[in-house]
Amino acid sequence: MAKQQQGPILPFVRIDQTAPMPKFRQIQDQLRTAILRGQLRAGSRLPASRVLADELGMSRPTIVRVLENLKSEGYLETRQGSGTFVTSDLPRRLPRQARTTGAVAPSETAAPRLSRIGDLSRQMAADIGKAEYRPFLPNHPAFERFPFAIWRKCWNVATSGGRANGLGYGDPAGEVVLRQRIAEYLALHRGDLCDHEQIVITPGGHSAFALAALVLGNPGDRIWLEDPGPLTVRNLFWTLALDVCPVAVDRDGMDVGQAIQKYPGARFAFAMPSRHHPLGVTLSLPRRLAMLDWARQHEAWIIEDDYDSEFRYVGPPLPSIRSIDGHDRVIYVGTFSKALYPAIRVGYLVLPRQLVGAFRNLTGLMNRSVPVDVQLALAEFIGGGHFATHLRRMRDLYTQRRTAFMEFGAGALDGLARIDCPDSGMNAVAWLEEGRDDVVVHRSAVAAGIQCFPLSDYTVGAKMPGALVLGFSGVPVERMKRHFDALADAIARS
Repeated sequence: MAKQQQGPILPFVRIDQTAPMPKFRQIQDQLRTAILRGQLRAGSRLPASRVLADELGMSRPTIVRVLENLKSEGYLETRQGSGTFVTSDLPRRLPRQARTTGAVAPSETAAPRLSRIGDLSRQMAADIGKAEYRPFLPNHPAFERFPFAIWRKCWNVATSGGRANGLGYGDPAGEVVLRQRIAEYLALHRGDLCDHEQIVITPGGHSAFALAALVLGNPGDRIWLEDPGPLTVRNLFWTLALDVCPVAVDRDGMDVGQAIQKYPGARFAFAMPSRHHPLGVTLSLPRRLAMLDWARQHEAWIIEDDYDSEFRYVGPPLPSIRSIDGHDRVIYVGTFSKALYPAIRVGYLVLPRQLVGAFRNLTGLMNRSVPVDVQLALAEFIGGGHFATHLRRMRDLYTQRRTAFMEFGAGALDGLARIDCPDSGMNAVAWLEEGRDDVVVHRSAVAAGIQCFPLSDYTVGAKMPGALVLGFSGVPVERMKRHFDALADAIARS
């Protein structure tokens, strides 16, 4: 227990000798609180600084510093020849301070009045906090294989010599050199040609989705979204007052024909054509063309989420919808969160030229710019060929882990679940046998130290069999079997 010293003159001032906060700050904060609570009333005279110093076991200069700080804040005043007093013109009703004891008045616990967006945000069920890593956490890169030494060199090159251009606000659209490198990468490795002027850098993919909704949508506008589909994206559009329209998914991806029939006048379609999350299917070419034709006829927009398409294990990465769009209806969103690491917080949009100005200006108002030093380091990383090398190594690593995942999973979960591992991405689906409830199984798995998500969390109205969404990319092969054994025991107990 912390050792405390109490002065008899001001009993509410207590110094905790073991606290990390400086002692002068402890005294200053407690005196301020005493004034706001009315323990020291307006016009009250304080003991002389020398007396306070003696009582509290502090130096007189420290006490003088405290009193001067409180005078500068307006809590105290000095009267010539009389001493230091609590300011006499404080209002009769002072702000209430948080109490450590005693009942709290109902007015202090009432929910604050929020905006519509704030109220909807409060209602969201999705946990978008920091994810704790456990085996089989979906979308988890192999952090231990990240080339830290090379990244550090790129950072040093980008920031060497105290370059002033990396210390101020950057171009709201993103640094030109990074946009050029991204355009070159898309052309060389994705077969998707664009000019760097069509690219706008954002602080991650979700920021890009929000920009699209704010620039192009109005409250009540409809947006197609796959069902099942990503929960946080659904909640984002719902919170931004869009009317989220669930669309069924089958082995050919989003059922575009159903969407056109049910929601022909929608303003947007949100699609993950290269690899749907969580099922991992790809959108067939006929459906891609049907979606593009619908967007052209209705002057609608397609938001294409291409967040982990680099990791394809059978053949080259699939072309984007944007690459076959002849009428400028596609807003392409990419991110480095899965290819590198989530904390980098760099995503990007590839836009039709006529939209660039509006997107650039709005992201400037909302974000000013993504940190310039991060952008310059990333441009150096891509330009030096390190990004392409890293992706190639990660594809090889994830191929090994995917193979082991399917092998160990088939053995350990025989009779309990069937593993479905797509040709791309970082996740798989385990379809539960015997009609097991995926929410119940998920709860049991988490208790056993395994992280996964129930498929039902991703659905709105779709009726799907029970299943778990599992990640394989972050689990070393040598640990795979024992984690599957733990998961099998958890499923069997459910």
